Amino acid sequence: MTQYYYLVASLPLLLFGDPPPHSSRAWLDICREQVAEGHHALLSRISFDALVTRRSDPAVWQAYSSWETALRNELAVQRAQSLDISPDPFMREASFYPGMSAMVKETLGAGTPLAVETALDRRRWSRLEELEAGTQFDLGRLVVYRLKLLLLERRARFRPEPGRESFTGEYARILDSAAAWTGAAISPLDADTE
Repeated sequence: MTQYYYLVASLPLLLFGDPPPHSSRAWLDICREQVAEGHHALLSRISFDALVTRRSDPAVWQAYSSWETALRNELAVQRAQSLDISPDPFMREASFYPGMSAMVKETLGAGTPLAVETALDRRRWSRLEELEAGTQFDLGRLVVYRLKLLLLERRARFRPEPGRESFTGEYARILDSAAAWTGAAISPLDADTE
């Protein structure tokens, strides 16, 4: 297997919760100069949007894609149960992972939507670190780095300000509607008796 000693050794450390040190696009440009063309094509197509693997893909990518698909399936099952709908349209073929159901249940109970997303991303990060332990200076290490970088970019897009503004606007609208409704509930006849 091809080793990428210099590239792997030169990569900035990625820590969950930190901003990404560079964009994934910039990182792919760096890789273009230092990895084999087929490996660069693989790194370019890896994403959280399309968990598509090929038989020739490294075991690390196949393992992560399978785990992420199982995670999404379990999320679909538990969310569908709470909405009393069938999860079948959302299910994808995936391996069975013991403990996935309990882990998802615990994660969904984290509180706010942001807390749930953070808890899910922490689980993803943990899984990537487990897979990274089995890599060296090879393509598998670059696959994990790519996924971690994409995860950090996703987290960097979370902005509390738009959510807070949306909540404040919606809350004000509800209060106005409630005030208008309670004002309309008092009839002119009721007002005369007071």
